[in-house]
Amino acid sequence: MGRTVLFSAVWALVAGLAASLCATLVMGLLRLLAGIPTPVEMFGDYVLKHISVAQFIGLLIRYGSNAKTAPLGQALLAMIAVGTALGCLYALLVWIRLPTRGYRPARREWLVALAFALLMTLTGVILFWKELPQNFLGWPFEMARTLSIVGMLCDFGVYGAVLCLGYRALLPKYSAPNGDRVVARRRQLLARSGVVALGVGAGLGTFGSIQKLLDNYTAYDGMKTSFPNHTDYPITPNNDHYVVTQNPVDPSIDINLWRLEVGGLVNKPGTYTYEELQKLPSTARAITLECIANGPGGHLMGNAVWHGVPLRTLIEQQGGTQPGAKYIAFYCADGYNTSLPQQEVLEADPLLAWNMNGVDLPKRHGYPLRVLIPGRYGEENPKWLTRIEFVGDFVQGLYSSQGWYNGVLRTTSRFNQPFAGNVFQVGQLVPMVGIAFAGNRGIQRVEVSVDGGTTWKEAKLDPALSKDSWVFWRMDWRPTRAGTYTLAVRATDGTGEVQTGRKQNTVPNGSTGYHIVTVTVA
Repeated sequence: MGRTVLFSAVWALVAGLAASLCATLVMGLLRLLAGIPTPVEMFGDYVLKHISVAQFIGLLIRYGSNAKTAPLGQALLAMIAVGTALGCLYALLVWIRLPTRGYRPARREWLVALAFALLMTLTGVILFWKELPQNFLGWPFEMARTLSIVGMLCDFGVYGAVLCLGYRALLPKYSAPNGDRVVARRRQLLARSGVVALGVGAGLGTFGSIQKLLDNYTAYDGMKTSFPNHTDYPITPNNDHYVVTQNPVDPSIDINLWRLEVGGLVNKPGTYTYEELQKLPSTARAITLECIANGPGGHLMGNAVWHGVPLRTLIEQQGGTQPGAKYIAFYCADGYNTSLPQQEVLEADPLLAWNMNGVDLPKRHGYPLRVLIPGRYGEENPKWLTRIEFVGDFVQGLYSSQGWYNGVLRTTSRFNQPFAGNVFQVGQLVPMVGIAFAGNRGIQRVEVSVDGGTTWKEAKLDPALSKDSWVFWRMDWRPTRAGTYTLAVRATDGTGEVQTGRKQNTVPNGSTGYHIVTVTVA
């Protein structure tokens, strides 16, 4: 009895490992060929929505430059380990006496394998219901959900089938009294070798599919706007614009599959192809984007001219919203979503943009369509948009569920020149230039201090490119005494509110405080 249990457990683990590796290969292939998210990715999205800001930042610090790949890799290994261990549960449920006869599984074995596949799929559907409507090729919302469910059914169906067939093939077989024992042993060896080869091949295939995916790894995540020679340009070139993304690999949208859906509490729900959307009345406008992680003097912000259809125009096309609509929820191909109060959004005059600085949206900036909501931090300007829904209640998204601030962005200003460590001569004319930004509130005034904020002098403002863009300021300074100077800058927004000097970290409410630069005059 003990020997039977031991043999059954060993072969069950081998079969479970082979089945897990085959399932992961199917996951990788479906991700590559059909854009279907893997259960590992959906698990990662699920976890991120159920941790706090502090825990999220802790994970970023812990994993450092591998903050995206390492947790997913660990989750994948854990999934394979669980699948391997489940082989023992399967062996217990089917309980086959050893040695057994034949290589064909009995009905009970197939039923248990089928139950495994269905239960694992059902668990995934229940657990990842909010993560299911994503597809990295851009399939619409409900179709993406259906494909994700079908994908899991394929993943776990393959797991169950390989487990069932593999376990039966691995078990020691009864030798018939009149049979050729050499032939029987050879057949047994071939069967076991086949299971092992299948597992090894699936493992190598999984490794290859992961490598193929990582060929498009988002190494640009967290890239700051280029700042050559401490100089900003009124319009940031596309390749130099700051980028933040939640994905290890961003969506590669198939424009023939992609649709924009407009639904919820709207009078005429509708769906648009890319070509149909571009036929709507459109406009172009300079809009500055800033990340919530941008600190004083930081460069996680950039300005571009975006071209698209105003959200108000799209709502008019749909016959307006219904009385119960209080929030607008935006859903994206990568599973990202956010919602904001409808009245505040419409007052900001948002744009659904398909063009950035005169060309189609670059992939990293949300091709084919993204939302630009002036006055909101970058994470509330979602990319790869697939669905707009008008709802009565707030819809939790990644950042809001963690506890990040989701109000209007803070007024900010900074020096481009001079910069820390500069040395000047007494009497030298020092040009001081920089930018100020307050979202759609605009900038009314910028003031500069050369004594750490004790006294202030007003700077000259360049004309703004639009009410939603940053403003360049400039002022000349001629120091009259040698020493160390603490320079500070502050802005007053279009409502007359002066930028606060109170220092506040970027996490979780967005930074505040003056940009301070220390220079030396010799």
